[in-house]
Amino acid sequence: MSSLFDSFFGFIFWGVAYFRMRKVDGGLALLKEHSMVGYLMAGLNILIILTGFFFLTAGTYVSVQSIVDEFEAGSVGSVFGCASNGL
Repeated sequence: MSSLFDSFFGFIFWGVAYFRMRKVDGGLALLKEHSMVGYLMAGLNILIILTGFFFLTAGTYVSVQSIVDEFEAGSVGSVFGCASNGL
């Protein structure tokens, strides 16, 4: 679950928010000026977004694979059971 939520809210959201805020501030003025700072900030935020997508895909795959491995190893019961869960 962490790979689904943390990758979006921790990385992808803030990388996209940078570009959205730059657009509102003046149409990506840092990029229009062709300054080195503008290109570095855009590159950094693209890297942040790509890192978020990597964590999203790889993290989700690993989480699902660990669930499958636990079922195959027999360390968990069936998906739905009729046994009492009461104390």
